[in-house]
Amino acid sequence: MSYGTTAAAYTGAERGFPLGDLNWYPELKSLWESGGTVAVEQISNNIPKNFSLEQNYPNPFNPTTNIQFSIPVAGKYTLKVYNLLGQEVANLLNQQVAAGTHNVTFDATELTSGVYAYSISGNNFNQTKKMILIK
Repeated sequence: MSYGTTAAAYTGAERGFPLGDLNWYPELKSLWESGGTVAVEQISNNIPKNFSLEQNYPNPFNPTTNIQFSIPVAGKYTLKVYNLLGQEVANLLNQQVAAGTHNVTFDATELTSGVYAYSISGNNFNQTKKMILIK
């Protein structure tokens, strides 16, 4: 079931993806969209020591909010949004992610007001937080 939600992921990696518009690099765009692994070069010592999922901001929100997470180990991660019945209403991320701090913008335009949970999992890490959508 699709609710028409959208998400955009941003990373601080210089040669990792997605950073900027992958339309400039069609071969890398197709690799990224297929979930393939893209080599990422470490550009600083800003790799976090621990996993963390931050509280979304703003919260409450309407209709968009930012979800920030930090991962010390590259790997495949998922970031999903659930309603209070436990039904998945958005799949924001399901791909290879480079180690570092990342931000995902969640657009809940087509969802109704209420409390939602967002959860990240990957590499033996799983954490969930709540957020409030007010229309």
